[in-house]
Amino acid sequence: MTNLDPYLAIYFITFVALILLQVPISYAMLASGFEFIVFNHQSFVMFAQRTANALADFNMLALPAFLFVGCFMNEVGLTDRIFTMAEKWIGHLTGGLAHANILASMIFAGMSGSALADAGGLGTMEVKAMSDAGYDRNFSVAVTAASAGIGPIIPPSINFVVWAFLSQCSTLAMFQAGMLPGILMGVAMMVWVVVAVKTQGIKCPTVPKSSWHDRFKYTWEALPALGGPAILVLGIMTGVFTPTECSVVAALYCVVMAICLKRFNMKMLTKALRDTLVSAGMSMCLCATGLIFNWVIVTSGLIGWMTNLLMGLGSKVLILLVLNALLLFLGCFIGSMQILIMVAPLLMNLANALNMSYIQMGVMAVLNVTLGLITPPMAPALFVTAKATGNNFESALKYTVQFLIPMFATLMLVTFWEPLTMWLPRLLGAA
Repeated sequence: MTNLDPYLAIYFITFVALILLQVPISYAMLASGFEFIVFNHQSFVMFAQRTANALADFNMLALPAFLFVGCFMNEVGLTDRIFTMAEKWIGHLTGGLAHANILASMIFAGMSGSALADAGGLGTMEVKAMSDAGYDRNFSVAVTAASAGIGPIIPPSINFVVWAFLSQCSTLAMFQAGMLPGILMGVAMMVWVVVAVKTQGIKCPTVPKSSWHDRFKYTWEALPALGGPAILVLGIMTGVFTPTECSVVAALYCVVMAICLKRFNMKMLTKALRDTLVSAGMSMCLCATGLIFNWVIVTSGLIGWMTNLLMGLGSKVLILLVLNALLLFLGCFIGSMQILIMVAPLLMNLANALNMSYIQMGVMAVLNVTLGLITPPMAPALFVTAKATGNNFESALKYTVQFLIPMFATLMLVTFWEPLTMWLPRLLGAA
């Protein structure tokens, strides 16, 4: 049995107490690490070394660039063209604008890599379009918040970049592994829309079927907005660019596109850069302090103890179900990136013990914590969407939580059917 650090309870109490006091989680991690070093007479050089290693990692350069792409696309205002194009193609189906909402989120996911960027960017326009067409407003908010969860799965994904950094696996392979689960999640949500509309009597009027002329016309108008996702996805999938290079190319494309369409101005660029710096600073700080925190919980014996405890269940199926339950519980109270950073050592230990690849374990973990975006009490994606559209959080919650059903079904397939995540990376030679 793994020996536990006698001061482990003090580190844990400090960490939890600081979080309850609403101290930023990065500082709570740092405080626990400081206590560990003092009590165990370790060198403070460890702080500098591990922080420097986190900030100097080449793959982490992709993170601010992807964040800039999402922020800048919101400022340029071309995301509405994506939704309009989707509406023209599938708006006439049962729950058609809800399907268009989900499809637009799948496309925008290939640009922003962030669920909250999707909710804040497309969200306002999507909810307004659905409400104007006579759709139930609470259902419109629910679809928008839930479909935003596709952002962290379809490449590029900020959470995949962080997981690849923590586990030292290929960022390219992580992006490729997320493609099929992301598409499957979108399809599953569309199926659920039809089920919900027909069984619950939700007000979702159909819109007239568009002519082929209109479909191609609005697709042509959406091409500038579609160029970014095309560059990212094709560049990453084919290996023409590394993820870091691809993020910079996509950022440059967005700026050039805005200039060509005469939508560029310095105020827009300044705001996008400011938002990017805020988000990137928080994320980089989390990763840097997360390495120290991970070192603490591994060295203290906690991860070894938890691994032995879970492995004592004996069944791989039961172990993975309990692990998913633990991640889902944490996702109700803590942000997705914070969870990944905190539990990365445990996930890697279990992946080794269960003979799972870090890639499959990473996709499972990211998809799992994505469910927390619409899981009460926090449900940040729903909160952002409701606030941006002026809707009531509680009223939309009853429809939002229903989308946990298709998301959970996708999670179980990712967890127990390895080819869903590993087939594409193996086919393209990244794994």
